[in-house]
Amino acid sequence: MRHGCLFLSGLLLLVLLSTGFLFADEKTLKLESYVVDTFDGAGSAVHEDGEPIVWQIMGSKFSTEGYPRMQYVPGEWPDDLFGPNPENAEDLQVLGMNSRFDRMGYNQIEIIAGAGEGDSWEAKPIILPGRVKTVDLWVWGSRYKYSIEMHFLDYQGLAYRLDLIQSDNKRAVGSINFSGWKNMYLDIPNYIKQSVVYQPEFKGLRLTKIVIYTNPEENVNNFYVYLDHLKVLCDKHETYYDGFNLTSPERIEEIWGQGE
Repeated sequence: MRHGCLFLSGLLLLVLLSTGFLFADEKTLKLESYVVDTFDGAGSAVHEDGEPIVWQIMGSKFSTEGYPRMQYVPGEWPDDLFGPNPENAEDLQVLGMNSRFDRMGYNQIEIIAGAGEGDSWEAKPIILPGRVKTVDLWVWGSRYKYSIEMHFLDYQGLAYRLDLIQSDNKRAVGSINFSGWKNMYLDIPNYIKQSVVYQPEFKGLRLTKIVIYTNPEENVNNFYVYLDHLKVLCDKHETYYDGFNLTSPERIEEIWGQGE
């Protein structure tokens, strides 16, 4: 009987220890939704330093002369996002692209994040907040067999290309072969590092561009694509410790003149 009690006590202790280890491995999350750009006109969003985000469009080798074209389109929005009659309808816009290519093939359109105007414009990646979990974007398609992806850089400058996925058709990876507005998203895989073991441990992910590809068997004479409401879901939890404020970019710049 005594041996039986000892056995049960040992088993109970093992279960408790195992449970404790499981709880210890859990990570605290502080998930927040953050709108990167509403596309409600030029300068509707800003970079981390406060400089307006200015998108530029660029076509690949066989783009027809004068194409691709890009402009903000007022009075348009996805009904599934804002409803058919939003109160601020007069303020809503979407980003439109119109393009043609001289031949079929793997042509592409790049919508590049940058800053500055005219000849002073230069590509400038958007530093995304927190540890990004998911990115989503509203895309208007017109049944062309094209695909869409996003390009990112990590803190080491390594580049990644990730396909967007239709939120209601997860098998259609990257495809914009649909009619009208759809929400598309991508999950940031764990192999893309967004932190280090040193302080400050957070290392932001940067979005460089959105790319649309044509299918080599699809018509490329004249087509339109519209984008709206670029958003991320990110984890902004940071473990507090004595002297935590010395790792903030603002404090580093105040002390040393510039951040890392």
